[in-house]
Amino acid sequence: MIKINKKILKYKKFLLAYSGGIDSTVLLYKLLKYKKKKKISIRAIHINHQIHPKSKLWSEHCKKICKKNNVPIIIKKISIKKKNIESNARKKRYKIFQKNLLPQEILLTGHNLDDQCETLLLSIKRGSGLKGLSGISYKKKIFKNYLFRPLLKVSRKKIEKWAISQNLQWIEDTSNYDISYDRNFLRHKIIPQINQRWKFFKKNCLKVSQIIYKEYQLLNKFISSIFKKNLYQKNILNIKKIQNMNPNIQYFILKKWIYLNIKKNLSYSFLTEIIKNILHKKKKNPRIKLKKYEIWNYNEHLYLIKKTPKMKDFIIFWHYPYNKLKLPKKFGYLKIKNQKNIKNSSYIRAPKNQQMIKIKFHTNKKIKINKKNPKTLKKIFNELQIPPWKRKKIPLLFYNNKFISAIGFFVTTKKYNINEKKISVIWKKNI
Repeated sequence: MIKINKKILKYKKFLLAYSGGIDSTVLLYKLLKYKKKKKISIRAIHINHQIHPKSKLWSEHCKKICKKNNVPIIIKKISIKKKNIESNARKKRYKIFQKNLLPQEILLTGHNLDDQCETLLLSIKRGSGLKGLSGISYKKKIFKNYLFRPLLKVSRKKIEKWAISQNLQWIEDTSNYDISYDRNFLRHKIIPQINQRWKFFKKNCLKVSQIIYKEYQLLNKFISSIFKKNLYQKNILNIKKIQNMNPNIQYFILKKWIYLNIKKNLSYSFLTEIIKNILHKKKKNPRIKLKKYEIWNYNEHLYLIKKTPKMKDFIIFWHYPYNKLKLPKKFGYLKIKNQKNIKNSSYIRAPKNQQMIKIKFHTNKKIKINKKNPKTLKKIFNELQIPPWKRKKIPLLFYNNKFISAIGFFVTTKKYNINEKKISVIWKKNI
């Protein structure tokens, strides 16, 4: 006998993720049995992945079953890239769930005991950490709602037996028998043999996942208290105290911080590399690249930032200097203001009619400021304590080939004729 936990039925509004397969079909009919008795409302949502040739027929099947049982259904289509199909499909599905969940409505999915066992074995294959090994959760906070998986403790065999006894109709996806997919290989080749020898194996997979999840929660609680004390901003971690901590604590803090920012769990080897070469820096201002991101160790802090595009050879000609100039790569824009009676030293003389105004982002020229000896731009930025990743975005103003200003930071100290027109260049920036 398959039962839905009474704690779930205390909630009154449900949205069922209805694929039309046997699991979600059984869950739908179990809910219908409780509908009048418990006074619950049921809606269904079907996602057409547009991968299988019969996907349109499956949508029609779900629509027909819901109409027959007076259950409102939402049908949505998604397109998925061929790379990482399972992961991309999941992300798109949950975005649709988020948009369609009503306030205080519970999302239900048909995951079962066999799914949990397969997921645990796949996590072991991938070399996952505690979070991955904790498997599929029975209850989960999702957006502003909750997700429950009422059949998670029920075996696929038991679900099939009940579906047949009730003469239910469901969709059979033939791709589920393709053992070139890891999950299907485990389902049809490996787990049946294990289960033949150890009948309790699937239940123990669930038990192990639950134990690991509890231990993961305890560890997370311990790490969170240390993490919060050293989190300066979301993408900035104060590492002064962390550098002296146990390497295992450092590992979990970094893992948590990176996931907070990019929503990805990095491999153990990559995280240990960050600890070795970035956290305990072996050179000045070290950095490590993560596809679209970089991690920098700068002034006793770790910074996780988006990569700055290469701007070394980029030149913009500002033909109409009294018009706003939009900078590339979302760096903001430049605007000239006329100045009168300026006391601030950041003003510059206005360009002459024949002079070409150029914006660059790099120069090898030595620059003289504050009547001191000429210095490289790198040395000046070091003295001003401007982080290396921000320097690449700073617009440099030239009249012809003469350096005038690093806009927003400093100007050259050339004296101007009292009668010359003075301006200031304003940078509305995004660094």
